[in-house]
Formats: sequence, C-alpha cells, structure tokens
Amino acid sequence: MRSPYTFVAIVACAISCGFSILAADEEPRASENPSQASPSATVQAEEKTEAQTSPKGTFKIESKTKSPPPGIEGTDVADFVVSTTDPKVREPLDDHPDTTAVSYIISPDEKWIYEEKTYGHLMKGGELYEHGKGLKFRAANKSQSFAEMAWRFFAKEERVEPDDVPSSSGGRDCCEEGLIDFVAWSPDSGRLLVDLRARDFGGKRDRGVHEWYVYFNTKTGKLELTDYLRRLNKGAWKRFKDEKLRENFGEAASAEPLGELPSEAESKKHYEAADRRVKESFQKLLDIQEKQLQQSIHDEQTSPTQRQIFEEQLQSSRDMQRSWIKTREIGAKLYVDSGNKSTAARRYWQYMADSTEARASEIERELEYAPASE
Repeated sequence: MRSPYTFVAIVACAISCGFSILAADEEPRASENPSQASPSATVQAEEKTEAQTSPKGTFKIESKTKSPPPGIEGTDVADFVVSTTDPKVREPLDDHPDTTAVSYIISPDEKWIYEEKTYGHLMKGGELYEHGKGLKFRAANKSQSFAEMAWRFFAKEERVEPDDVPSSSGGRDCCEEGLIDFVAWSPDSGRLLVDLRARDFGGKRDRGVHEWYVYFNTKTGKLELTDYLRRLNKGAWKRFKDEKLRENFGEAASAEPLGELPSEAESKKHYEAADRRVKESFQKLLDIQEKQLQQSIHDEQTSPTQRQIFEEQLQSSRDMQRSWIKTREIGAKLYVDSGNKSTAARRYWQYMADSTEARASEIERELEYAPASE
C-alpha cells in the first residue's frame, strides 16, 4: 500500500520469482507480480533509468548500469541522488546487482529514503537512509539493515527466539525466508510504517505471521507500536493459517502522524482524485481483458485452456475490486476506532485517501504490463 504522500522510484527489476506467497493457498500481491518486471531490467550498460523526483522537487534518484569485468556474469547497478537544478551534483546512494528489484520511497520532508529490495522468492529486505549534508544520505543504522532491525524487534515483542526470525546470511542483505513491505510514510514524515510476513518459525512450515506491522519513529530513531498497530497485529499469526481471515482483514494503509492529522478537507480532496484514477484505470483494465477474451473466442487457434485463463483473469479482476472495496471499509473503521472520537472524521478520510491512492497505483502498474490496445 502506498499513501498519497509517497514517491516511488523503481530503479531495477530483473527477477523472475518475486512471489509474496507465505501460505500454500495465498495469492501474490498485485504489486509483486513476478511477471511484471520493471523496464529497467532491459537497460543497456551505462544507460540511465527513468528517475523519480522527490516530493519538493529538490532531487531525483537515478540508476546507472555498468558492465562487469571480463569473465564475470551479471550487471551491477549504481543508484544516485541527483540535484534537479544541477545534474552534475550527485551523491551515491546504493549499489546492487541488476537481479535485485529495488524501489525507493522518499519521505514527504525529503529527509528520509526507504529502500525496498526484492532478492527472490520469500526474500525481501529493506534499508532506511537518513539525510546528511547536501545530497548525502547514510544508512540510519550502521550495524544492521532496517529489515534486520524490524525482525529483531518483532522477535522481542512476540517472544520468538531470535534465531527463529528471518536474518541476514552475511552483509546487510536481509532476510532469507521473510518479507518486509513498505506501507506508508506519515504525512508529517514522523513515522515509517512497514509490515512483516514469514513462515517456518521453529522449523514448522505451518507457523507464520501475515502482515505484522511496526513503525519507525524518525524523531526518536526507534521502532515502536501504537494501540492501532497492536490491534492489527493481534491476528497476524491466525491470518497466516486462515484464508478467510486474510480476505476479511482491513490492512493498514495509513501511518499515524506524530503531530496533527491531515484536515478532513485535504484528505477528501486526495480521496476524490484517487477515486477518479481507480475508476478510470479499472475500466481500462476490464476493457483490455474483455477484448482479450472476445478475441480468443473468435480465434480458432486459441486453445480452450488459454480461453479459460482469459475468463478467469477477467473474473479475478472483478472479484479483487469488490474485495478491496469491502476491506477498505473494514480497514477505515479499525483506523477510526483506534483514535479519539474528536479525530474520527480526519482519520476516516486519511485512510480512505491512502487506501484508494494505493489501489490506483496498483491498477496503473498492472496496466503498464497489459497488452497494448489496438
């Protein structure tokens, strides 16, 4: 989920197995569809990828690929923070193989950058960078990655043996058999919200957690839980085992600010804009899928199996949209109930705006990889 206050720069993606499946019958998240590779996966050596500008327009994040030395396979990617006023002013941010899918999400105040890394099936890490001097950003924790920090915090809160949680196998890449997902920045940049998913705790394949949430407080520099997150986390272990619980779970979409909540009017404005995007993009998606189906019906060379796939794809899109509308209301109610009555309206519209914005971005990403409409 992404809030309307977040900016994402997907700078490298060349994986073929980035599933988010944590239970045998759980579906991958739409935003992690392994067939949806970023265009940067095909970037030639020394070519820059499309950059994403920061919220205030101060800088952008660019990626540059480099050919490896002779005899060494693979391609390395170097990511830079680049000034928007003077492209010659740039600072290195991170290096990684082009087989690692990387997304950068910049905080609204531009003082923090969250890096989301997908290494492969059930392997997703995260790193947090804090603004230094000029365009320099440094890792918020020098001794361990943000993902490892989060899993250690989880182990302490849930009374799990430290050795049982996903951890680094060396270096800062984390974590094997675990996933950490970016959820949202709070509008005041005071909190970063992520969720954790993993299985095989204690060597038991049927023991795992689904969407266990934690905040990073940028003012204190520490991880923390609030009453809202505790209510969400209460069912994380049961959700892993029960598909019905996952289907009816109002997942988090908003990060609670340290200061004042956005005004009701501001959030309503964000919601209305996002809602228009959802309706327009979803209709485009249905039109494309319906056209695929009709073409397969009239094409004698299309196999019955392929035709069935198109039918199921169309039905799945409709079902997913209905499910999202239902769980959005469930999530909004939980977010509202976790705050003071005096802030109920502001919390409701913040959640509605954030959830709808995230859904709009999800559908738009799917459209990027849909067959071109003739």
